[in-house]
Amino acid sequence: MIAVAAPCGDARATAPTEVVLVMRAGVMAYEEVAEAFREGCRVRARVVNLAGPRAAPLRFGASQLVITVGQEASDAVHTAPGRQIATLAFHVPDAVLGPRAAPAPELLLRLLVTARPKTKVVGVVYGPRSRETWAAAREAAQRLSIELRGVEVADGPAGVRALRGLVDGVQALWLPGDTDVLTPQLFQYALRLQIERGVPVAAATRQQVHSGALLAVDFSAYAAGSSAADLANRLLDGGSTRELASDRLDLMSGARMTVNGDVARRLGADLAALERLGARVE
Repeated sequence: MIAVAAPCGDARATAPTEVVLVMRAGVMAYEEVAEAFREGCRVRARVVNLAGPRAAPLRFGASQLVITVGQEASDAVHTAPGRQIATLAFHVPDAVLGPRAAPAPELLLRLLVTARPKTKVVGVVYGPRSRETWAAAREAAQRLSIELRGVEVADGPAGVRALRGLVDGVQALWLPGDTDVLTPQLFQYALRLQIERGVPVAAATRQQVHSGALLAVDFSAYAAGSSAADLANRLLDGGSTRELASDRLDLMSGARMTVNGDVARRLGADLAALERLGARVE
């Protein structure tokens, strides 16, 4: 079951009258969210395309329901309480509704040890906004008899330095979906370590697997858009954000486990075991 965040306010009093979709154009995953949302939402959405860095937030009122696609869009908007639905954002305030961007970390750790059963120590870099994910991962690691060696950093350059110190003595690296830390430079450095040292990289998204990481666990962008449309329809019908938060609806079709077949064969991963677990080798 997929839980949605618990908003502080209740938007039953006045249902929104306009739907706004905020996103950066040209990103395939974002376009998939938008397509699914348009198909499922009973109201035509006005699209606001992000372009260039923003000096001030985009402000929306209580009559508008804002659907944000991606972390950048989520960070760029300011809405009335209960008037934002976030998709594909790893860090959202408690007052914002929306499907989670990533499954619980235990599933990824299970996939990693299935790929390479001798994995006992995993190195992790994460930022302040991922402390909750880190705490959940540590609990899951204990159940799986895995040691997590984590370093909290403020940004990508600090993450690169942390990886240099972590790589000795670990059997795998995990890069959570922390947009403050997981820069292109850090990702490329992790891939370099994977090639040069044979340390597999567990990433945050299917796109990163296609770019060279061994594996990732995420939710499909299309499912995220469909979930956002379902929430939007209920708010447009006068539904309460408090009720939607407490329903714990099954908003998404399930996690997607993706494995890079070429990388898996090069690293000697157990492809048969991964497929039995339900992973898709691409």
